[in-house]
Amino acid sequence: MLGEYVPYIVIGIVAAVLIAATIVLARLAWRRQVRRYIVGLIGRKEGIVAGVRTLDGVIAALAGGSVDDVLAFAAPDSEDRRVVAEVASRMRMEATELADLPLPKALWTLADELGSAAHSLGVIAGGVGEAPDLEAALDALALLDLSAIRTSLSTAEDEIARLGERYGVTDVSVYGGGLYI
Repeated sequence: MLGEYVPYIVIGIVAAVLIAATIVLARLAWRRQVRRYIVGLIGRKEGIVAGVRTLDGVIAALAGGSVDDVLAFAAPDSEDRRVVAEVASRMRMEATELADLPLPKALWTLADELGSAAHSLGVIAGGVGEAPDLEAALDALALLDLSAIRTSLSTAEDEIARLGERYGVTDVSVYGGGLYI
C-alpha cells in the first residue's frame, strides 16, 4: 500500500528541494546585484567628492591670491572659471542620473543623499562658473558654502558603511578612478 505512494513522495521531496534551492539562489543573486549597485553608488560618491575637492582647490587658490588673481578668475574668459562650470555641468548630470536610477528600496536613501549633494554642488558651482559677468561671478563666489554638501556626503558615507555591513561590501577603496574591493 505504501509502495504506490513512494513515487509521489519522491516527487514531492525533489520539488521541495528544487524550490528551496531556487529561493536560495535567487536570494544570493539579489544580494550580488545589490552589492553591484552599492559599488556603483560608491563610484558616483567619489565623483562628487572630486567635484568638491576641485571647488576647495579653487577657493584655497583664491584665498591665498591677490585681488588681481580673484578678478582674473572672475573674468568671463577665465580657464579656471570654465573648469568650475564643467564641474557644475557634471554634477547636474550626476544628480539627474541618480534621480533616474532604478534601485532597490534599500539604496534609496543613499542615492537621495548623493543626488542632493550633486545637485547642490551643481547649483553652487554653476553660480560661479556660469555667471554672465564679472560682478555676478564675484557675488556667487562670495556666497559659496559647501557645508550642506559635506553634510550630505557624510550621511552618504554613513549609509555606505551600514549597507556595506548588511550586504557584505567591505574594505572598499577607490584609487585613481578605479574601484577595488
